[in-house]
Amino acid sequence: MSNTEYTVEDFMLDPEFRKWVLSPDEEAKAYWEAFLEKNPDKYVRMELARKTLLNLSRDVGEISDDRVEDIWTNINKVINQPSEEKAERRVVALSSESTLKRFAYGQPRVNYRSNYQFYRVAAILVMAVALSVLFNLTFQHPEVEPIAVPLVYEEHAVPPGVKSNLTLQDGSRVILNSGSTLRYVKNFEKDRRELFLVGEAFFEVAKDSLRPFIVKTGQVTTTALGTSFNITAYEGEPLDVALLTGRVNVLLDFEEIREVNLYPGEGLNIKVDKGIHSMERVQEEKVLAWTKKTILFDQTPIREAIRVLENWYGVKIEIRNRPEKGVLLSGKFVDQTLEGVLEGLSYSARFEFQVNRDRVTIRFDVSS
Repeated sequence: MSNTEYTVEDFMLDPEFRKWVLSPDEEAKAYWEAFLEKNPDKYVRMELARKTLLNLSRDVGEISDDRVEDIWTNINKVINQPSEEKAERRVVALSSESTLKRFAYGQPRVNYRSNYQFYRVAAILVMAVALSVLFNLTFQHPEVEPIAVPLVYEEHAVPPGVKSNLTLQDGSRVILNSGSTLRYVKNFEKDRRELFLVGEAFFEVAKDSLRPFIVKTGQVTTTALGTSFNITAYEGEPLDVALLTGRVNVLLDFEEIREVNLYPGEGLNIKVDKGIHSMERVQEEKVLAWTKKTILFDQTPIREAIRVLENWYGVKIEIRNRPEKGVLLSGKFVDQTLEGVLEGLSYSARFEFQVNRDRVTIRFDVSS
């Protein structure tokens, strides 16, 4: 059948017409504009078909059988009215926003008295719209609780013998030392940039006044906005915070909660196990030595020095004949091999060493 002979129902069943109404594109628009230019008398049927399709596509909820029976009773009343009463009814063109609106005025009058299908569809449309409004006014839709989206964490773990350079989502730069782990929410949260550190890291923080940069190391929380600082937080050792630029706030969550503000050149040495802390002056060379392939010992306890060497070179060190009074090591080694570092330390500390792949034995001379 040619679409110039279409009834309302024929337009509704035409796939191209349905596509134009429900998901239009430029091609469909051009086709039906040309059709209306040639067949302006089809405007009313097309408009009614369009409105019917749009209303039939809406989800108006479930209607009881009794309500459906009432609907059909009312529809039959409209259909079975005397033709004189039907003739007195005016069909008002429904408004539209696109092509059909151009053809809404100046249409030739169409005699629908003999068009039984037209009145049937029109009655169904009116009742469907009325029921949709009534249903939405009568029944309240339950509020949908927002679904909590689980946080996704990123973790960077650096094995012994390796150092890692990271650039975070906000532009902040991090150098992560050997044997360290950094964990944080992927892309950070909206109101803060929170990270969890085990080990040592140097931070160059990108400025963001709306999201403070927070580094948590056990009971110690360091907060900054835009600055550079170093944190050393290895297990079993004092925790050190050293500030190079900007300003940070350090929160100590011990029995008595304390806050300490640091300014450039200041450091905080914290003995977590004892809950005590002390302020100190820091030197940039010493703080950043490890980031520049430099091992710097300055009256460093032997236990801490061993941890540094194990992480730096990825080895395991065994100490024999450990002096009872303890040993403090000093020395600066730039991009040296393990053998070179041990040989340099052995002269002042009086020990012999043996390297067997990833196993190192240090034997102190206790005879003197």
